[in-house]
Amino acid sequence: MLKFKSRSFLLALFTSGFLLIQGCSDNTTGLPVSMEAAPDFNMTLFEGGDFQLSAQKGKVVVINFFASWCVSCGEETPVIEKAFHKYEPQKVVFLAIAVDDTEKKAKAFMQKRSMTIPAGLDKTGKIKEAYGIYGMPTTFFIDKNGKVSYSHAGIVTEELLKHEIDKLL
Repeated sequence: MLKFKSRSFLLALFTSGFLLIQGCSDNTTGLPVSMEAAPDFNMTLFEGGDFQLSAQKGKVVVINFFASWCVSCGEETPVIEKAFHKYEPQKVVFLAIAVDDTEKKAKAFMQKRSMTIPAGLDKTGKIKEAYGIYGMPTTFFIDKNGKVSYSHAGIVTEELLKHEIDKLL
């Protein structure tokens, strides 16, 4: 029979492990969404200029939330970069948003992985909060009317990106 302290330790260990996995995992779970308007935001891009979500009406938008410290985020970047170049001629807008990070580390992460998609830092955490982000990576697919069509927690695959983007085009 386990002593009380041992059970408490095991419970704490299990809870910590679960939270760690949720915070940066390769879990491929689609989150149910109800075609609500995507929360609008304005952010400064690393390469200069601003991005205003509401200015993208009429276009499909793919928003990928990432962090430099997230291993899973690094695993999915080649797939996102490939999709960005594939769908750029079709006027699909891609945006990467670094959260819980610093600008310096996020830029270094992108440079190391040869990421060229527009990106910026959620400096205040308000965008992360508005989108209900709990773990990285998380990707949102927004239709031409500015409504969230689908969100995906975990690493996105080429097949998933193609499926979600093609159904919105």
